[in-house]
Amino acid sequence: MTLITSLTIKDTRKIFVQSLTLPAIVILMITAANAQTDPGYGGRRLAPGVLKVIPPALNARDTVSLPGPMPGITATQYTPKLRSPKDTLYGLSQRVVFFRDVWAYEFAFTGLRQATLDIPTTGGKAKQTVWYMVYRVRNLGTSLSFEEVKKDPDFAYLTKDLRRNETIAERNFLPRLTLEGWVFDDIAKKYSPVKYRDEIDPAAASVIQNIEDPNVPLMDAVHLSSAALRPIAAKDNTGAWGVAIWSNVNPKIDFVSVFVSGFTNAYRINRNGDSISTVHKTLQLNFWRPGDAVDETHDDIEFGIPLVDDPQRQVLITRRYNLPGPLLRVYQQNREINRNVLITEFDAKFNLKDFTSPLIPILDKGRLPSIGVEKISQSGVEVDEKTAIESLIAGRKWTFQKDGKTFLLDLEYQFWEPTEEGIRFIKSLDSFWIYR
Repeated sequence: MTLITSLTIKDTRKIFVQSLTLPAIVILMITAANAQTDPGYGGRRLAPGVLKVIPPALNARDTVSLPGPMPGITATQYTPKLRSPKDTLYGLSQRVVFFRDVWAYEFAFTGLRQATLDIPTTGGKAKQTVWYMVYRVRNLGTSLSFEEVKKDPDFAYLTKDLRRNETIAERNFLPRLTLEGWVFDDIAKKYSPVKYRDEIDPAAASVIQNIEDPNVPLMDAVHLSSAALRPIAAKDNTGAWGVAIWSNVNPKIDFVSVFVSGFTNAYRINRNGDSISTVHKTLQLNFWRPGDAVDETHDDIEFGIPLVDDPQRQVLITRRYNLPGPLLRVYQQNREINRNVLITEFDAKFNLKDFTSPLIPILDKGRLPSIGVEKISQSGVEVDEKTAIESLIAGRKWTFQKDGKTFLLDLEYQFWEPTEEGIRFIKSLDSFWIYR
């Protein structure tokens, strides 16, 4: 882990330290040392800010799948003579909501780094350039159960017609850290995406441990998955430490993201036509590396994204970090609980060339786009492209009626929104949780 000498490395801190006398520097270092954080397991104390902690983030939406057809059920749609169509096997299998108890671990890391390692071999030592991330895992007991969620008045409708398919006791922890970025091709004059999975490399992990802190065991993903992570209080600073290693990384890579998965069991069900898949809650950490292939281990890797005001550069950053675009969410008005209930959502398909969506004009003209028909029908509400849509706020909100019920469509921005000049960011983009 980085020692307190990192306090004198960056930017304005250099100027500040250079203006101090030697005794003042010693006092500054002692004061900083007293404020450092004990990593546990007898390790070194870390300078303030070196360990970046990402708190567990769970909400009721993580526990519930949106209404949809029951997987594996093939039923014939027909109209019975004595009962409602909703009471048939087909009707009962169309608006199924799955619920799962969810848990999450805390993730903390010391940075994304490059190093050329001397790896012991049978013939001596071999040099290997790697990228790596040292991280800590803690079990703070963060979870959400069905009993907790149903007490929330916003989710009172979850008290019936649910299928539970996982419990909090089932904690299958298998960390996975994937390094992704972009490389500029000097010949083709364009960027291409690259992707690297973290590797199990005991020899490299041992060398990195000696570099960072010989007293703190650094486990790989396999060993961490079997570690006993007992629940601890937030003030308890101990935890299990791991290291993610990536080798043969293209030295020209920049616009880098690390996708961290396995630290929570939250997932969502995606329905595309007749196919069903799952996407898992994933932590995206963004980094910026303004370097090249020359002496690459001396290039700084900054946590966060480049701060730019130019709209075109913002569009480039949006693409390079795969920032999710605006969504169209569909709600059903529920008068019993006096709130709108989310039944489905889908990508608004904004074009980053002109910052417009092809779906919005269709809705403003009073019709449902085909993707809207598909997603809403999958939620169990039978609609088609002739369903009459009424505009409440042009370009932002719409409504329609079906079977005596009122439904609302709402355009909702996630990380960026269009402006007259292009787009603007509306959230911190250093790190955030996504589903993928």
